[in-house]
Amino acid sequence: MRKRNAKLVVVIVTGVVFAFLLFAFAGCVIVTNVLDANLKIPPDDLAMSFCSTSDTEAPEITLNGDSTTYVLVGGEYEELGASASDDCDNVELTMNGGVDTTVIGSYTIIYSATDSSGNVGEVRRTVNVVPEHRGTIYLTFDDGPGIYTTELLDILARYNVKATFFVTGVGDDALILREYNEGHAVGLHTFTHNYAYIYQNMNAFLDDLTRVQERVKRITGYTSYLMRFPGGSSNTVSARYDGGARIMSKLVAEVTRRGFTYYDWNISSGDAGETTSSNVVYANVVNRLGDGDYVVLQHDIKGFSVAAVERIIQYGLANGYDFAKLEATSFAAHHRVNN
Repeated sequence: MRKRNAKLVVVIVTGVVFAFLLFAFAGCVIVTNVLDANLKIPPDDLAMSFCSTSDTEAPEITLNGDSTTYVLVGGEYEELGASASDDCDNVELTMNGGVDTTVIGSYTIIYSATDSSGNVGEVRRTVNVVPEHRGTIYLTFDDGPGIYTTELLDILARYNVKATFFVTGVGDDALILREYNEGHAVGLHTFTHNYAYIYQNMNAFLDDLTRVQERVKRITGYTSYLMRFPGGSSNTVSARYDGGARIMSKLVAEVTRRGFTYYDWNISSGDAGETTSSNVVYANVVNRLGDGDYVVLQHDIKGFSVAAVERIIQYGLANGYDFAKLEATSFAAHHRVNN
């Protein structure tokens, strides 16, 4: 039965306790019954009468911070604590578990809340101690926005990971605005993405690039100078349409002269034609990671590719990588220009 009076809340604040523990254990945080907090404010008489015969619900526990978190080996783990609430009774909230930041592994902190009626609630936080920093992964997504972009943005938000979207003239304006507002980089991938049109001559390409730049400016108020050539700067398909002009060499020089920064990639997920399997996309990315920085090519118009993103993020975070969006000063992974 639903409890009927306003919630009473008790909050654990653990900064001082953990500062002491960090000092005491020199990089190792051990948490065992750190704090028992008893709620002293009783519910009103009507609620007490109702609760005394009907309270079978456990207290609710809300974590401060994420339920899964990562810390580099040898670093410091900051415990953010939790809060517990119950509609009827006094609440005792405890934490148990330990995090040894000197040893790589996965650790669990358990938060338990017991009310006066004996109902017990429990929530867990997973703390992953990961290897030293190995590099940065730049997730990039071409050809959108599309029908899977919302799902992708939700995944990125869940892990607080920033990515880069090279957009075209398709899709919902609201998705480009959301990309921008949530702190992702919005780059340019030409408006039409039509190889036969954009690679026929310099003017056609620059006009198409300007169109998508104006679209992003209209939606976000931001003038983007980040771009990716359809097919990458190394593409040779452009030779079919340029009449022997070796247009890619000219375009690379011209867009650079105009202040654009172009990006290729050094890991391809294979989602542009090699595979339609999420498992293969995942393997193509993680199996090519080593020490260093990586620009990953994916497409947010491919549902199977988006479906691999969460696993890629989890692998990266657990193995010493961070994630970032591309900026003008970022590693650009330029290809050799072949036309």
